[in-house]
Amino acid sequence: MSGDKNTIGITKSNASLLNQIVSAGRFADEMDAAKFSMAYAIRGGTRTGATTGAETKWNVGSIDRDGSLKSLVEALCPESTEPYRLIEHLMNEGIRQINLATAGGTDFYDILFPGEGVNRKSG
Repeated sequence: MSGDKNTIGITKSNASLLNQIVSAGRFADEMDAAKFSMAYAIRGGTRTGATTGAETKWNVGSIDRDGSLKSLVEALCPESTEPYRLIEHLMNEGIRQINLATAGGTDFYDILFPGEGVNRKSG
């Protein structure tokens, strides 16, 4: 896997969107929000791709200390030969998808907990 990434990056356009996700108050930091974005992209069906123009943000040892993200991607996408390249793409794609989902004024809570909607304050 000599061609795989050693660092994970976010594109310039996604950097401000990632900041907005963190500013919504649901995540402690950008790394947590990026990991959620990755999960969001996976949940949406994204399994392949590569992101170009990503600027270095995290070393893979920082974002995936125990190797669990790599293991997850290898299990879900066994055809991928560069799991960290795919992780970077999933994070960027998830950020993009979250931005699209909230562009019409959808509350970020509804992205986190789909289907709860109006009933979230009751009970």
